[in-house]
Amino acid sequence: MNVLINSSLKNRGISDNKIKKIVSAVFKDFNNHKDSYLSINLVGDKKIRIINNFYRCHDSITDIISFALHDTKPLSSEKDDLGDIFICLPQIKRQSKENDVSFEEEFTRILVHGILHILGFDHVKKKDAEKMFSLQEKIVNKKI
Repeated sequence: MNVLINSSLKNRGISDNKIKKIVSAVFKDFNNHKDSYLSINLVGDKKIRIINNFYRCHDSITDIISFALHDTKPLSSEKDDLGDIFICLPQIKRQSKENDVSFEEEFTRILVHGILHILGFDHVKKKDAEKMFSLQEKIVNKKI
């Protein structure tokens, strides 16, 4: 898995190495994507709000937005560009305090969630939500 990490934030609270470990842990169960590409963008409140408003018509801050480049499964090639993920670090910090978990655990959970969306998982229907959240927590609990 090839991961491009972009950030203009100074105090990120998480290293590129840790982010890559999280990505690798998710893709361990999806071996057919070992040569694929994924872009992860670490942003602040203002940027995520602009993206959320422009693409989702929600004028609010959110923790993560995933843009999958493919709507169908399975993808056509091991070397696909899977998409882009935008993570709002200030929101993750707030959520970690609200949920009484470490920043690293909350970041891991949210990044895993976003990657699962990139891979085609959804939580609109109850059955799909159960499957997605179960897999998400299984990965997070591996203590990456």
